[in-house]
Order: sequence, then structure tokens, then C-alpha cells
Amino acid sequence: MKKNMNECVEKNDAGTPAVKKKRSVAGIIVSAVCLVLVAFLLFVAVWLLVDKFVKKSPVPMFMGIATLTVETGSMAGTIEEGDLIVIKRADEFRTGDIITFMPEGDTIPTTHRIVRIDGDKFYTKGDANNAEDTRAITKEQIIGKYEFSIPCVGLFFRWIGQEGGWLYFAGIAVVIVVGVLLLKLVPKSASANNGAQADKPDGDDNSNNEGQNE
Repeated sequence: MKKNMNECVEKNDAGTPAVKKKRSVAGIIVSAVCLVLVAFLLFVAVWLLVDKFVKKSPVPMFMGIATLTVETGSMAGTIEEGDLIVIKRADEFRTGDIITFMPEGDTIPTTHRIVRIDGDKFYTKGDANNAEDTRAITKEQIIGKYEFSIPCVGLFFRWIGQEGGWLYFAGIAVVIVVGVLLLKLVPKSASANNGAQADKPDGDDNSNNEGQNE
């Protein structure tokens, strides 16, 4: 009987207006954060689409910043193949800077180091290469300056870009979303079952007491 009374007290505490209000506030905060995150991601996506298809930028940038996957080992020792690099738009360059540029006639950008400057010509070289690049570039061909790299992360984006890779990623995302929804539903079901079990003994005790009174 004492146990049942304790369970009833805990149940009543959990259902008090103060507890419900806290849960409501927490739910509103979580929903607001998720909404802001989704809105920001949509804003970034639209920005990149405009930069790529309207402004015809060789590498789409958000607020002057872009990420690229390193496809070769020409900068090995400084930047490894498969790394994800972050580049930023800049106006001034000097010898020693690592830059990303689009060589004339190419469709894939190159990231190499400036080894010398002659007038308006920039001469570049990969740290792991034995010779300078055969063609000098101009400032107009420079996309941005290298800021930093994240090791191996580019391999993940390369995999997504391959045929069928994005399907696996989408499948994983769906599984995660379904799992989160199930985790939210299970506690509610468990609480309902516990409440039903807590109410049942009270009824039995009342019946027994009535039988004893008779």
C-alpha cells in the first residue's frame, strides 16, 4: 500500500503544472533551434546555387569562403590527398601563400604554393612536385587563399559525390530520424503503461478492503 502511495505521489509530481511548463519550454527551445538550423542551411544552399549558376563562379562560395576536396598528392607534406581544405577570397597575395586557382582551359581548380611573382604573373608549384607549374597565372584566375585543412574529411564528400554514394547517406539520415522519433515515442508508451499498472493495485486494495468490511 505504501509503495502504491509513493508511486501515486511521483506520478502527481510529474504531472504538476511546473513540470509540464518546464517540458513545454524545453520543447519550444529545441524546436526553435532546429527551425533556425534548417533555415540557415536553406539560406546557405540558395546562396551557393546563386553563386554557381547566376554569378558563374568556378567554385561556389558562401560569404567568400569555400571548401574543396584535395584530389592529388601534389601538396603532400602540407596538404594530403583526401583532405578537406577551406579557402577564403583575398585581394593580396605574396610569395609563400598557398592559393587555389583555375588554370586557363581547366575545369578543376588547383591548389599550389606561390613560389615567385613577376609583375602581374604568379608562378606556382606543388610542395611535392620537382618543378614549377608550366603556366603562370594572373590574379583574375585566383579563387582564394588556403586557410586550413581537415584531414581525411574530403574522402567522405568524395564518396557522397560518387554514383550511389548519396543514396547510402540519405538512407543513413532516414534511419537516424526514424530512430530519434522512436526514442521519443517509447518513453511516452512506457509512462502510460506504468500509470495503468499503478492504478490497478489501488482498485484491488479497495476491493479487498470492502470484502473485509463486510
